[in-house]
Amino acid sequence: MNATAASAVRSRSATASSTGSWPALVFTLIVALAAAYAFSPRPAPPFAPTAVHPDGLLVNGLARSGSRFVAVGEQGRVLIADDARGPWHEAKVEPQRGSTLTQVKFIDDKTVIAVGHDGWILRSTNAGETWQETFFIESPKDGAEAAGGAGPPADAGFSAEPPPEGAEASADPFAGMTGAAAWTPPPLQPDPLLGIAGPFDGRLYAVGGFGLMLTSGDAGRTWTRLAAEAIADPHLYAMVRAGDRSLIVVGERGLMARSTDEGATWKKLPPVYEGSFFGAIVLPSKALLAFGMRGNVFRSEDDGKTWQKVRTPVESSLFSGNVSARGEVVLAGAGHVILTSQDDGRSFTQASSSEPHDLAAVLPLSAGSALTAGDGGIQFVQLGAGAAGARP
Repeated sequence: MNATAASAVRSRSATASSTGSWPALVFTLIVALAAAYAFSPRPAPPFAPTAVHPDGLLVNGLARSGSRFVAVGEQGRVLIADDARGPWHEAKVEPQRGSTLTQVKFIDDKTVIAVGHDGWILRSTNAGETWQETFFIESPKDGAEAAGGAGPPADAGFSAEPPPEGAEASADPFAGMTGAAAWTPPPLQPDPLLGIAGPFDGRLYAVGGFGLMLTSGDAGRTWTRLAAEAIADPHLYAMVRAGDRSLIVVGERGLMARSTDEGATWKKLPPVYEGSFFGAIVLPSKALLAFGMRGNVFRSEDDGKTWQKVRTPVESSLFSGNVSARGEVVLAGAGHVILTSQDDGRSFTQASSSEPHDLAAVLPLSAGSALTAGDGGIQFVQLGAGAAGARP
């Protein structure tokens, strides 16, 4: 009896001891699993891109494709947004040279070209998210100029120099083309690119300082230099294609020149005024508009053969022009001047603004509004008289 009772007590104690150990085992297991999870490798959680406030940034160029907006400016920075009012985010540029970007242009829904100082050209195939360099002109090394400037730098991309004798010819038919045979172009220098034109029948053009002109026949992947004596010295700011398919380039000191062979050779047009032209656009009627210093605007209805002066209400320099989807012509320039035309560029009215900043680019939007850019950053503005701007 006593033995049986003792056995029962021992059995009950063992059962109680076994039952009491389970919580400790479960707790230990939970701690071990938590530690294993805490120290296990796993991808970092995705973070939203950091928004950029572009009100203190010098922005020189704007472009749009659908709901995607791209802006370029100082220090090689590229901003993107999916709404005109922002938010804006920084795009990835490789390599980041830090050279100022001056213009940007969509050549199809996804492909964007940007140009800037030092002959820098960037290309994006994903609507501006990432950018790759396709052309850049290195500054001459010490002593290079003293040695007589023996041609463009080795890493300056495709140049106008002919290939060595016996070398394989370039696939680009424009490679080596320099205009008149009796004139020798100067060595390629790291001058700024100031404008993009095209594509015209699949060919792009980039123009800039001291007659710098480049062309691409493969959507901006590679570039070839074009050079002609008629345009060799002045800065080139813009190019358009007239209704007769000729190219017209405008620039410094009243330069207007025409090419009928896709930019291989150029002939100066009779001057219409002595000041510089900073831009040119094709109007809805296919007439041409050129604009520049002191509010000067000229219009041509015969493919650039003759030009008529258009009166404007300002004497400020005009740096940018564009046409809205509704056919409204918009020009912008120094002193935050914005001019609009409802009659195909025959007359202009001023959209008043109290902003002190200069405008380098204007992009018309719907419902009488526009996106502007300049030394005051990016701004959303209403084009009606008396309308004030609003920063995105």
